[in-house]
Amino acid sequence: MKSAIALIAAAVLLIPLTATGQDYGEVDEIVVTGSRLAGWGPEEVPQVRLTRRADNLVIQVQVICDTRDPARRRAELLETLRNMARSAAGRDDIDLSTGSDILSSFDETMAGGLTIGVDRTRADTSLVTLTIKTPVRADDTLDAATARIERFVEQAPKAGRTEIVLSGDWELTLIGPDRYRAEILAAIAADARRTAEAFGDQYAVQVDGLAHRVTWTQSGPLDLSLFIPYQLTVTPAGS
Repeated sequence: MKSAIALIAAAVLLIPLTATGQDYGEVDEIVVTGSRLAGWGPEEVPQVRLTRRADNLVIQVQVICDTRDPARRRAELLETLRNMARSAAGRDDIDLSTGSDILSSFDETMAGGLTIGVDRTRADTSLVTLTIKTPVRADDTLDAATARIERFVEQAPKAGRTEIVLSGDWELTLIGPDRYRAEILAAIAADARRTAEAFGDQYAVQVDGLAHRVTWTQSGPLDLSLFIPYQLTVTPAGS
């Protein structure tokens, strides 16, 4: 049994703790309840997992303007975007971002560089898509968190014929999933040690899949379960 425990601990120590893939890095903010969600069912999530609150609640918004004159329409859009950025800059509960799966911060100096799209269902209408986020607090409810963003959208100064419309679903984000890799690996190793001790010297415990990336599933309105998709097997010693 002692040798089996030592092998488990050694295997865990050999797993790299830094992000090496291209999907996300240590400091990326990932929208984890959108298209990147693995869709794990309860029976597929490993026994060892880390449950924590999401970092932010986010939703995409479309900033839309239908002023007839193109130059004035663009000016009104940019003025509204800068107004939004200035309003968010003075708060600690609202931030603006660009991107969909991986978010990047947005401020008023970046307004002129955004891509202005065309609403093909409405004549003389242009739009810009942004993401608004609010931090998930320890005592937050989903209603309380969504209300902060809804109030911000309602109160944001809008130039001319510009409007701000919520678009898409409420989603959760996680900053740097790989930050939790060491903690999850330690928990897996501890569980494997307990399993080895429970079965005794006549059985061997093997853990596979520790090279997989940290992944996630939603476990509550504002909560996530983080895990590494590992498999633990118990076999007769020497088999």
